[in-house]
Parts: sequence; structure tokens; C-alpha cells
Amino acid sequence: MRLINPGAGEVADRFTVVALKILFGEAAGKDVGHFRNEQVVLLTKLNSREVGPWLGQLVELSAVNAALWHAEDDLRAYRPLDAIPATNTIEFYRAVVQLAFRIQELNDHRARLVGEINKAAGDDTGREKLT
Repeated sequence: MRLINPGAGEVADRFTVVALKILFGEAAGKDVGHFRNEQVVLLTKLNSREVGPWLGQLVELSAVNAALWHAEDDLRAYRPLDAIPATNTIEFYRAVVQLAFRIQELNDHRARLVGEINKAAGDDTGREKLT
């Protein structure tokens, strides 16, 4: 994702991630003031654009980022060494690998949506990842 001169896709992506950080941060009782400040800046950038042509992709991007959020949490639950069972390790590693592949699929979907938004907004500079 572009950090310098981000397109509408990158701004929309960050906006959806910040919304998740606010939602889960507040639920955990954490200070999310800095995320709220960032949200205002991002919303200002989005309000300066015509969102209509890519509103569908924006909503889908939000859903994909939420799915990524949960998949990452699910994978992190396997991280502690005491979570590795003494028996049935094949099932354990199968679950870990399946989650890792799911995260890759979701990230690929996310990148496609960011690209589609950039194209629809006239901000397309080509693929970010060359391979």
C-alpha cells in the first residue's frame, strides 16, 4: 500500500482499519483518541472524493478487513507454546496452516479491492506487488 501520495484505495483501507481499532479499542476500555483524530483526517480526505462509484468496494473492504482482524486473532491464539498439544499435533498444524492461508487469501482480496477503488477514483498507479 502506498504511503506517499496514497490513492483513494489506501485512504479507504486505512479508514476501515481505524474504524476497527476504535471499535475494539473502546470495547477493551482503551484510549482511542488518537485513532479518532486520524479518522477525522481520513474522513476529510474521503469526503473530498466522489465515493459513489466505489462505495460497494469500500463496504466490501470493510468486511474483508474485519475478517482479517478475526483471522489474525484466531492465529495468535495458537502462538503460545502451551497451546501446542502433545497429541493430535497434525490437526493443530493443519488448523494453523489453514488460518495462515486464509489470511493470505484475505490480504489478496484486500489488495484487489484497494486497486479497484484506486482505478475507479482515477488514482491507479499499477500493482503494488510485482510478483
